[in-house]
Amino acid sequence: MLQKLRFWAPFFIFVTVIIVLAFVWYITFPPSAWEGTPNYLEMYLGFVVTRPVDAFLTVSTGPGGTVSWAFVPAYLLIITHVVLYMVGKRKEQQYTIANKHYLIYLVLLGLFAISFQNASQHHGWYWNPELNAPGYVDTWTHITSPWLLGALIVPFALERYLGWDRRFMWFFMFAVLAIIALGWEIGETLDVQLRPAATDYFNYPMDSLKDMIMGAGIGTVLSCWIYERLVIDLGEKA
Repeated sequence: MLQKLRFWAPFFIFVTVIIVLAFVWYITFPPSAWEGTPNYLEMYLGFVVTRPVDAFLTVSTGPGGTVSWAFVPAYLLIITHVVLYMVGKRKEQQYTIANKHYLIYLVLLGLFAISFQNASQHHGWYWNPELNAPGYVDTWTHITSPWLLGALIVPFALERYLGWDRRFMWFFMFAVLAIIALGWEIGETLDVQLRPAATDYFNYPMDSLKDMIMGAGIGTVLSCWIYERLVIDLGEKA
């Protein structure tokens, strides 16, 4: 009993400290700081409930006008992982290195990331006209989108085709997301030059750098770390 208490005590202590500090963080803001701040959660849930087709079956974003139908490959990749997992389990082969826990996580993440992106686009959360700068939600959409993309690619284990160890998935995932992030940001910058009217999202250098750090850096950490916890760690325990 004492050994269990010693084992779990640091966990409960740290969680308690975090909860207390989070509460203090919240109440230290003066009431004026919250004035005019939209209720993003309420607006997101309202959009999902009242416009489910627009929320889950549409994507309208990106340079050059719009990138439409982007939800199709995302959902197709989720279905591909499910099918390959089921076929591989029956044939005792690993076509995609995943488990049922990861597949559930992938479905939920896909639905959330796509609907959150669409809600942000629908409500115009990307730009704050008062500050003439990207809005708050701009940060979160640049994390959730590459997070989903990384989560969809990681199970294919690209490194095993070169005979590398599984831990090198971090390198491959970062490389893929970095290439995509750089290509996307270059496209936004060129789009403004080719279409002067597209100044509503003019690609400032520091904002572009921030987007790439979140997309390639944080996207890699989230996708790879959660994958290791749900697949590798749970697989070893099983």
